[in-house]
Amino acid sequence: MSSHTMNSSSSDSMEKRVDTLRQYVSDMLAVEKHIHEAVRRQKGDESVTHQPQASQLINRIEQTLDDHIAGLESHVKTLQGNSTSVKAVVTSAMGAVAGLYDKVRTKQVSRMLRDDYTALSLAAIGYTMLSTSALALSDSRTAELAVRYLKDWTPLIAGISRVIPQVVAHELTEDHPNLDMSAGPESLRRTQEAWDAEHVSRGLSV
Repeated sequence: MSSHTMNSSSSDSMEKRVDTLRQYVSDMLAVEKHIHEAVRRQKGDESVTHQPQASQLINRIEQTLDDHIAGLESHVKTLQGNSTSVKAVVTSAMGAVAGLYDKVRTKQVSRMLRDDYTALSLAAIGYTMLSTSALALSDSRTAELAVRYLKDWTPLIAGISRVIPQVVAHELTEDHPNLDMSAGPESLRRTQEAWDAEHVSRGLSV
Protein backbone atom coordinates (compact mmCIF):
# COMPACT_ATOMS: atom_id res chain seq x y z
CA MET A 1 0.00 0.00 0.00
CA SER A 2 1.41 3.39 -1.02
CA SER A 3 2.03 6.13 1.53
CA HIS A 4 -0.55 8.25 -0.29
CA THR A 5 -3.19 5.55 0.14
CA MET A 6 -2.31 5.12 3.82
CA ASN A 7 -2.49 8.85 4.46
CA SER A 8 -5.82 9.06 2.68
CA SER A 9 -7.20 6.16 4.73
CA SER A 10 -5.95 7.73 7.96
CA SER A 11 -7.53 11.05 7.01
CA ASP A 12 -10.87 9.37 6.23
CA SER A 13 -10.79 7.54 9.56
CA MET A 14 -10.10 10.74 11.49
CA GLU A 15 -12.86 12.55 9.63
CA LYS A 16 -15.34 9.79 10.52
CA ARG A 17 -14.33 9.99 14.18
CA VAL A 18 -14.79 13.74 14.27
CA ASP A 19 -18.12 13.48 12.46
CA THR A 20 -19.37 10.87 14.94
CA LEU A 21 -18.38 12.97 17.94
CA ARG A 22 -19.83 16.10 16.38
CA GLN A 23 -23.20 14.37 16.07
CA TYR A 24 -23.06 13.12 19.66
CA VAL A 25 -22.15 16.54 21.05
CA SER A 26 -24.90 18.10 18.93
CA ASP A 27 -27.36 15.60 20.38
CA MET A 28 -26.47 16.74 23.89
CA LEU A 29 -26.80 20.37 22.82
CA ALA A 30 -30.30 19.60 21.57
CA VAL A 31 -31.23 17.86 24.82
CA GLU A 32 -30.02 20.74 26.97
CA LYS A 33 -31.70 23.37 24.80
CA HIS A 34 -35.05 21.65 25.02
CA ILE A 35 -34.77 21.24 28.78
CA HIS A 36 -33.84 24.91 29.00
CA GLU A 37 -37.05 25.96 27.23
CA ALA A 38 -39.17 24.02 29.72
CA VAL A 39 -37.23 25.20 32.77
CA ARG A 40 -37.50 28.82 31.66
CA ARG A 41 -41.29 28.46 31.55
CA GLN A 42 -41.26 26.91 35.01
CA LYS A 43 -39.14 29.68 36.46
CA GLY A 44 -41.74 32.27 35.47
CA ASP A 45 -44.66 30.30 36.90
CA GLU A 46 -46.29 31.92 39.92
CA SER A 47 -46.79 28.58 41.67
CA VAL A 48 -43.03 28.02 41.68
CA THR A 49 -42.40 31.31 43.49
CA HIS A 50 -44.56 30.05 46.37
CA GLN A 51 -42.22 27.10 46.91
CA PRO A 52 -38.80 28.60 47.87
CA GLN A 53 -36.84 25.33 47.80
CA ALA A 54 -38.20 24.38 44.41
CA SER A 55 -37.65 27.90 43.08
CA GLN A 56 -34.00 27.91 44.15
CA LEU A 57 -33.45 24.50 42.61
CA ILE A 58 -35.03 25.50 39.30
CA ASN A 59 -32.87 28.63 39.22
CA ARG A 60 -29.76 26.49 39.68
CA ILE A 61 -30.88 24.16 36.92
CA GLU A 62 -31.42 27.09 34.55
CA GLN A 63 -27.98 28.55 35.29
CA THR A 64 -26.36 25.17 34.71
CA LEU A 65 -28.21 24.83 31.41
CA ASP A 66 -27.01 28.29 30.35
CA ASP A 67 -23.41 27.28 31.06
CA HIS A 68 -23.72 23.92 29.33
CA ILE A 69 -25.35 25.31 26.20
CA ALA A 70 -22.62 27.93 25.79
CA GLY A 71 -19.94 25.29 26.35
CA LEU A 72 -21.46 22.78 23.95
CA GLU A 73 -21.93 25.38 21.22
CA SER A 74 -18.28 26.34 21.56
CA HIS A 75 -17.16 22.70 21.58
CA VAL A 76 -19.13 21.84 18.44
CA LYS A 77 -17.16 24.54 16.62
CA THR A 78 -13.87 22.92 17.66
CA LEU A 79 -15.16 19.74 16.01
CA GLN A 80 -15.49 21.70 12.77
CA GLY A 81 -19.24 21.42 12.59
CA ASN A 82 -21.06 23.55 10.06
CA SER A 83 -24.29 25.19 11.15
CA THR A 84 -26.47 23.26 8.67
CA SER A 85 -25.42 19.77 9.78
CA VAL A 86 -25.55 20.70 13.46
CA LYS A 87 -29.02 22.22 13.07
CA ALA A 88 -30.28 19.02 11.46
CA VAL A 89 -29.03 16.90 14.36
CA VAL A 90 -30.43 19.33 16.94
CA THR A 91 -33.86 19.35 15.29
CA SER A 92 -33.94 15.55 15.20
CA ALA A 93 -32.86 15.09 18.81
CA MET A 94 -35.29 17.67 20.15
CA GLY A 95 -38.18 15.57 18.90
CA ALA A 96 -37.09 12.72 21.16
CA VAL A 97 -36.80 14.97 24.22
CA ALA A 98 -40.15 16.68 23.71
CA GLY A 99 -42.08 13.73 25.12
CA LEU A 100 -40.39 14.07 28.51
CA TYR A 101 -42.48 17.06 29.51
CA ASP A 102 -46.24 17.13 30.07
CA LYS A 103 -48.12 18.05 26.92
CA VAL A 104 -50.64 19.89 29.06
CA ARG A 105 -49.15 22.77 31.03
CA THR A 106 -49.35 22.05 34.73
CA LYS A 107 -49.42 24.37 37.72
CA GLN A 108 -48.28 21.58 40.00
CA VAL A 109 -44.68 22.22 41.00
CA SER A 110 -44.26 18.54 41.92
CA ARG A 111 -44.98 17.53 38.32
CA MET A 112 -42.59 20.16 37.02
CA LEU A 113 -39.85 18.74 39.22
CA ARG A 114 -40.77 15.20 38.20
CA ASP A 115 -40.35 16.16 34.55
CA ASP A 116 -37.07 17.92 35.32
CA TYR A 117 -35.83 14.81 37.13
CA THR A 118 -36.64 12.68 34.09
CA ALA A 119 -35.04 15.13 31.65
CA LEU A 120 -31.88 15.61 33.70
CA SER A 121 -31.54 11.85 34.10
CA LEU A 122 -31.64 11.59 30.31
CA ALA A 123 -28.94 14.24 30.08
CA ALA A 124 -26.84 12.43 32.68
CA ILE A 125 -26.89 9.09 30.88
CA GLY A 126 -26.27 10.94 27.62
CA TYR A 127 -23.07 12.40 29.04
CA THR A 128 -22.04 8.95 30.27
CA MET A 129 -22.43 7.67 26.71
CA LEU A 130 -20.64 10.71 25.27
CA SER A 131 -17.71 10.23 27.65
CA THR A 132 -17.40 6.57 26.67
CA SER A 133 -17.62 7.35 22.96
CA ALA A 134 -15.03 10.12 23.22
CA LEU A 135 -12.59 7.88 25.10
CA ALA A 136 -13.08 5.11 22.53
CA LEU A 137 -12.45 7.59 19.71
CA SER A 138 -9.39 9.08 21.45
CA ASP A 139 -10.83 12.54 22.12
CA SER A 140 -9.83 13.38 25.68
CA ARG A 141 -11.21 16.95 25.56
CA THR A 142 -14.72 15.79 24.70
CA ALA A 143 -14.51 13.02 27.31
CA GLU A 144 -13.48 15.50 30.00
CA LEU A 145 -16.27 17.91 29.04
CA ALA A 146 -18.83 15.09 29.23
CA VAL A 147 -17.74 14.01 32.72
CA ARG A 148 -17.63 17.62 33.93
CA TYR A 149 -21.19 18.26 32.76
CA LEU A 150 -22.35 14.92 34.17
CA LYS A 151 -20.97 15.98 37.57
CA ASP A 152 -22.96 19.21 37.28
CA TRP A 153 -26.20 17.25 36.95
CA THR A 154 -25.83 14.49 39.53
CA PRO A 155 -26.18 16.73 42.63
CA LEU A 156 -29.14 18.55 41.08
CA ILE A 157 -30.90 15.28 40.26
CA ALA A 158 -30.34 14.21 43.86
CA GLY A 159 -31.57 17.63 44.98
CA ILE A 160 -34.88 17.14 43.19
CA SER A 161 -35.39 13.80 44.95
CA ARG A 162 -34.85 15.53 48.30
CA VAL A 163 -37.10 18.53 47.62
CA ILE A 164 -40.05 16.81 45.98
CA PRO A 165 -41.54 15.04 49.06
CA GLN A 166 -42.10 18.37 50.81
CA VAL A 167 -43.47 19.93 47.61
CA VAL A 168 -45.99 17.10 47.18
CA ALA A 169 -47.10 17.37 50.81
CA HIS A 170 -47.49 21.13 50.49
CA GLU A 171 -49.64 20.83 47.35
CA LEU A 172 -51.91 18.25 48.97
CA THR A 173 -52.80 20.70 51.75
CA GLU A 174 -54.76 22.76 49.21
CA ASP A 175 -57.36 19.96 48.89
CA HIS A 176 -56.74 18.30 52.24
CA PRO A 177 -56.25 21.01 54.88
CA ASN A 178 -55.95 18.50 57.73
CA LEU A 179 -53.08 16.67 56.09
CA ASP A 180 -50.32 15.32 58.32
CA MET A 181 -47.45 17.65 57.38
CA SER A 182 -44.92 15.26 58.89
CA ALA A 183 -45.49 13.13 55.79
CA GLY A 184 -43.04 15.24 53.78
CA PRO A 185 -40.01 14.79 56.07
CA GLU A 186 -40.92 11.15 56.75
CA SER A 187 -41.18 10.38 53.04
CA LEU A 188 -37.85 12.11 52.48
CA ARG A 189 -36.21 9.92 55.12
CA ARG A 190 -37.67 6.72 53.70
CA THR A 191 -37.09 7.41 50.03
CA GLN A 192 -33.52 8.62 50.53
CA GLU A 193 -32.72 5.22 52.04
CA ALA A 194 -33.26 3.83 48.55
CA TRP A 195 -30.32 5.96 47.36
CA ASP A 196 -27.99 5.00 50.18
CA ALA A 197 -24.63 3.99 48.67
CA GLU A 198 -24.56 0.66 50.49
CA HIS A 199 -28.09 -0.20 49.35
CA VAL A 200 -27.36 0.73 45.73
CA SER A 201 -24.14 -1.31 45.75
CA ARG A 202 -25.99 -4.38 47.02
CA GLY A 203 -28.38 -4.19 44.11
CA LEU A 204 -25.69 -4.08 41.44
CA SER A 205 -25.34 -7.25 39.40
CA VAL A 206 -22.73 -5.98 36.91
